[in-house]
Amino acid sequence: MTEEEFWSLIDLLGGAANQRTTPALTETLAQQGKGRVEEFADLLAENLQRLKSEPLSGISVRDVNDPSGAPPVPLFGDSLIHLHFAVVAAGSSHFQQIRKNPNQVTDFAWDFSESDSLSEAVSTAYEITSGQPWLGPLPGFCIDELEGSNAITATDFPWLSLAPHSENDIPTAYFETVGIVVEMIHTDPQWRTWWSRAEQRELSIEIEYTSQPERNNVTLRRGQAWASFRRNNSRFRGLNKNSLAALAVTDIEEILTLVSKSLGLPTPPQVPRPAHATPPTRKHEAARARLEELRQRHRKHS
Repeated sequence: MTEEEFWSLIDLLGGAANQRTTPALTETLAQQGKGRVEEFADLLAENLQRLKSEPLSGISVRDVNDPSGAPPVPLFGDSLIHLHFAVVAAGSSHFQQIRKNPNQVTDFAWDFSESDSLSEAVSTAYEITSGQPWLGPLPGFCIDELEGSNAITATDFPWLSLAPHSENDIPTAYFETVGIVVEMIHTDPQWRTWWSRAEQRELSIEIEYTSQPERNNVTLRRGQAWASFRRNNSRFRGLNKNSLAALAVTDIEEILTLVSKSLGLPTPPQVPRPAHATPPTRKHEAARARLEELRQRHRKHS
């Protein structure tokens, strides 16, 4: 995809990326196929990176949603990222103008509260055309790739990120144990050695707990490994906090084993187990199975 083709697609937004304007872009990208969606995403990330190199940080910028008479505020962090999206969404002319003279960003009131919906449009188009979810951060939010040797050292921290999410609440004991175990893996030299065999610098894992069918998916993209897993949220029922902690450890073991097989890595080290992570007894498992059976019967008769 050329820069000219990229900006002609951006023009479909009519100058702003929001819930009203992005569906046209999503539909057009989906019609062009998976490869074109990925090319558009790469150019989007490149143009956002170009804006990051400009001195826009800290400039006081007006938002179209600011209260009347309110003074503009300097933008940093996520707000600055949203501004970058808004400048790209405004089209090639505004983009080039602000690159040449960053202070001209103050000449406009920007709709940056929803501007990151531009990246969501890209990920939605990808899912429509490929049948698979977009893995990893949304386009434009990707972590900068690191240069140099691929060996993992003590300064390469963290190399692993794991994000659990659900359509319902995730039990606290399970969620907290996931965080504890990932932290323990980060600081374990055996795990650093294991991951140093991979060609990728980082491993990002997403686990969705839902009522939908389970699935496993490992994808390589832009120097990173993205792993997406779906697990049934009924697994949490009837478990106490210690059993939930043990389930979290078991899930991480299963997921990292699948990642290892997908990437052709050696057998991973043993996943660390916090002291409070104790699996349920056979008696407890039998009671849990009986409770689930009664629930199923109730559903059939209701």
